[in-house]
Formats: sequence, C-alpha cells, structure tokens
Amino acid sequence: MKKFFAILTALIICTVSSTTFAEAPTCVMLRFSNDTRYKNVDTASVLSELVFEKLLASGKFNFKETKPLDKDMELMLYDEKFRDIANLRQSIERGNFNALFEDGSFSSKYAQSVATAEIGQFVSPSITSSIGKENGADYLIQGTIVNLGQGNFSDKFHNQNAPRGQRVYLYQKTSGVGVEVALRVIKADTGEVVWAENISEMKKTSLTQVGMFMFGTAKLTTDMYSKMINKAAQKISDALIADLNAGKLFAK
Repeated sequence: MKKFFAILTALIICTVSSTTFAEAPTCVMLRFSNDTRYKNVDTASVLSELVFEKLLASGKFNFKETKPLDKDMELMLYDEKFRDIANLRQSIERGNFNALFEDGSFSSKYAQSVATAEIGQFVSPSITSSIGKENGADYLIQGTIVNLGQGNFSDKFHNQNAPRGQRVYLYQKTSGVGVEVALRVIKADTGEVVWAENISEMKKTSLTQVGMFMFGTAKLTTDMYSKMINKAAQKISDALIADLNAGKLFAK
C-alpha cells in the first residue's frame, strides 16, 4: 500500500510539473553580441552557449530551441535603421520634412540600441515579433558583451618606509581578465524590455616576491579565461533563475 501511494504521489508531482512547464512562457535565446574591440575572440558565442546549457539544465525555462539562435539583433536593428534613413533622405529630397518627425522614435520609450535598452523601453517590434513568430516564442533572451579584457590591478612595493637595516624587498603584482554583459528579456510581440541587468565577472592572479623568493604568477592563461567565462555564465543563469522564481522575469 505504501508503495502504491508513493507511485501515485510521484505521478501527481510529475503531472503538476509538466502542466506548469507547459503553461510557462516560451523562450528563445539569441547568440550574444560583442560590442568590444575583441570581436574576433569568440567570447560571445561561447558565453551564450554556456548560459543556455545552464538554463536548460535548470529545467525552469520553456525553451523552443535546443541552442541559441544564430541571430544578431544589433545588426538587424542597424539594417532596419539604415533602410529608414535611406527612405527618410528620399522624402527630404522631395521636400517632405514631416517624414523626419512622424516615426516617433525620438522618445525615451524607444531604445536607440539593444545594448543600452532598459526596462520599459522598446526595441523594434517588427524584428522581435518576427523572431518570436518564426520560433514560436513569447520572449527573447538577449545579451551584449559591453566590456572584455585584461588589466593590472596593483603593482606595489612594500616596507619602503622601514629603517634601512630592516627593509625587506617585498613586491606584489596582480592582474586579471574580466567580462561585463548587459542582459535583457524582451517580450517578442511588442519589443518591450521586461527585464534587464548588467552582470560582470573577473578572475585575478597575483605574483608576490619577498627578497629572492617568488610565489604565484601574474601571467594570464587560457585556463583563467575559461574559468572566468564559466563563472560569468553561472552568474547570468543564476540571476535569471532567481528572478524567474521571484516572478520578476516575465511581464504579466
């Protein structure tokens, strides 16, 4: 009898979970874009794939695709604006200056770029809705790498003020590599940004020299970069999952 009730309880839990998941908003993730000078480094694709894997493994999201979409929303918006400007130029050449003010884009409601879009602002609904319809998704998850690189965070000599006979040569250098991502969730049919957050991660390493003895290293390695990117992906997925659980992620 106990075994029967255990099986029945498990079935009920599975049924409720599957029903809840089925009712959850459908999402797709776009491949992250890279707005830094390191565009040739494949950080955007690697980071978006890692985030997607972590979100998928959480079982919290109703994804319609099995990997990030290979679409660059920033490029799509640029192309759209380029077409608008070309049409606008033709109108002005014909003497129709009203066309300059009719589109309504000069407003705090409309984001000038995806990378700077804030909660409550709108990106192009024609682009977001087409992506949503094409992939059967209610929401788009999009990220932009806004900062990526390395730096020296300290380069210090210590014990210089001690009396001459008590001075010890003590030198420390710290360097690191980091990334900052502007992340957002966009309602596909309207283009409204319903959630946004900037998330950063940094991996540091230090070299310390005391007299003739050296400890550690200030040299940056591929392994450091990989660990930093993985930690950033974890931070991003944790932020999304936390606000999903708190009911803050999707528009009501």
